[in-house]
Amino acid sequence: MLSAAKRLLSNVHLYVLLQKGLGADRLRYRCLDRLDLQPGEVVLDIGCGPAYYFERLGDVRYYGFDTSAAYIEHANRRWGDRAEFRCEVFTEEHLAVLPPVDKILLFGLLHHLSDDQSRQLLELCSRALAPGGTVISVDTCYEPGQGRISRWMSDNDRGEFVRSPEEFAAFGREFFDKVDGEVWNDVTRIPSSFWMMRMGTPTRARSTTREVFSGRG
Repeated sequence: MLSAAKRLLSNVHLYVLLQKGLGADRLRYRCLDRLDLQPGEVVLDIGCGPAYYFERLGDVRYYGFDTSAAYIEHANRRWGDRAEFRCEVFTEEHLAVLPPVDKILLFGLLHHLSDDQSRQLLELCSRALAPGGTVISVDTCYEPGQGRISRWMSDNDRGEFVRSPEEFAAFGREFFDKVDGEVWNDVTRIPSSFWMMRMGTPTRARSTTREVFSGRG
């Protein structure tokens, strides 16, 4: 069943239709509202998918990474003259060629990553971030106030590493001095719980990281 779902979601138009039908697009739009993006800022979007929310970013310097060739091809056709999209895993090598990043987007990504992969990704983000920059993530989560439908949605998410807000935040605090967030359970059309987390002020330099997975929620 999972492989069949992945095949269906590889269709860009079906994926976007599903996102909007479930209200997941509103989840991403709310994250963007929290970021207060400014013209000219550098934005790094890891696991960007087809970047259907690109027009909401405004006049920014945008770099999108995803491992789906179909999604990146679609994004390049739509916005390749205004942004840079790469069908690649985001790695340490990219730190040397990207400018310091003001805002990093991790939409629906951490709950697809193991503990080690999450740490690797956040360590890379801490080194990519410009002074005063912000990393924002949003993920399906488990939380005490969940109803039965919401818990069922968390149990059956495609991500294999759905966690509590405290567990997500613990990863953030390993690499950032400023970590805050909130549970959202009023965004999507089907009752679901999400943890939105903001991270800033990277801690001391960390050891070299080689590679992280860049999927999507």
